[in-house]
Amino acid sequence: MAAGWSVMDALNKNSKAAAEEKPKARFRTRDISIRKIYSNDRNFYSMPGIEQLAQEILAVGLMENMTVAYAPCERGEYKIIAGERRWRALNLLLEKGYEDFETVTCQIKSTAEENEEMVQLIIANAYRDKTIVDMLEEEKRLKESLQYMKDNGLTLQGYKLDSGRLRDVIASIMNTTGTKIAQIESINKHLIPEFSAELKEGRLTFSAAYEISGMAEDKQMELLEKYKEGGLSLKEVKQAKKEIEEAAEKAEIPGQMNLPEDPEEWEQEEAEEEQEEEWQQAHPESITSLCYSCQRYSECNVKTGTCQDCDRYVDKAEAEKTPEQRYDEEQAAIDRKTAKKLTEMEQEEKMQNLPSDEKKARMMRVSAELLKDIKEGKIRHMIVKEDQAGYKEKDILTLLAFRDGRSTGEQMRVCITCADDAQTSSAIIEGYAVIGIMDVYDAEALGLIDLEDED
Repeated sequence: MAAGWSVMDALNKNSKAAAEEKPKARFRTRDISIRKIYSNDRNFYSMPGIEQLAQEILAVGLMENMTVAYAPCERGEYKIIAGERRWRALNLLLEKGYEDFETVTCQIKSTAEENEEMVQLIIANAYRDKTIVDMLEEEKRLKESLQYMKDNGLTLQGYKLDSGRLRDVIASIMNTTGTKIAQIESINKHLIPEFSAELKEGRLTFSAAYEISGMAEDKQMELLEKYKEGGLSLKEVKQAKKEIEEAAEKAEIPGQMNLPEDPEEWEQEEAEEEQEEEWQQAHPESITSLCYSCQRYSECNVKTGTCQDCDRYVDKAEAEKTPEQRYDEEQAAIDRKTAKKLTEMEQEEKMQNLPSDEKKARMMRVSAELLKDIKEGKIRHMIVKEDQAGYKEKDILTLLAFRDGRSTGEQMRVCITCADDAQTSSAIIEGYAVIGIMDVYDAEALGLIDLEDED
């Protein structure tokens, strides 16, 4: 894939006449009745928590506009590109008699060819929490749409899809790695329907499903019988796969060699083996030159024992890793990340359970983006879940920034300027509160608190 290109930078158009529709910071909006808007049949995403979202909108209003395309039909005038859950929540409020939510502000996009529209829809939903079912269907639909666009010469804002692997484009859109896409693709293509159903119902893990998809269909059916008896762990699946591979190796004739039919090809393989042996020998530990760890070592005519930088360097160890090795490394990284997150959660829980005189302030985890907006004064109110201590005016909170489940190290102390819950406002559902927040130093300057009284 072309270096520096990101599919999130722009959205494709299939004609020069649509060139003016390229992505920009400003866009056209319009207030539209939700009765004129209709659902997009291509939207395959799950729709959880509609009622909760409706309650949140009722409490603080709609925080983000919808995106629609003008496509009049018997169902309505505007088809949803992004905002299906918000539209459903607004309809629910309207059904309950809240007429103020009948009109919604929408970004207006031009209609697109159906495969382009599918890519638009998936990109518009990049932010959402996705189920395994969502991700499997997302990869399948993206591959179908992008393959059609590639075969028909369509582009993604000038990027030709035939100049790189579709897997890389899909990985960019889904914000994941090529290895993960390969795993999803293997499950979609090779996993038998019975195991696929178990995966989608949450009874089979993704890792186990990927390992099973690498087996022949008859072996999967054999494993299915064992699964029905008492389930399967990832360890058991890997062991079964290992036994199948060992059985296949034993089935080969002892001592048989698979030699090339072409003598010249045989000689070429011998030469390559000699070159490989030469590369392994030329690896003294006392030398730090990049050349000795480069995959191009045997063919390079400018290698030296002191090279520290090279624009053609290819890490041999990394380039020659098998898909299984890369998969194991990714799983190990996930395990390390999970362990670190659990440790951070345990430390935070210990801090929250300290006696009140040992705590300088209550702590709350927020996203790094939210903390940035709070620091810039863009957000002055928050919807939070109530805890045992409750929230009171003049309480001090320490906001801790997290990104992708990990602490960024950024934090901010804020003063609660007001607090409302279900007891003080009928618009707020039980178990939640709306609090006003302000930087502690600004609060001190206004005379709301006195920081000198702190220990």
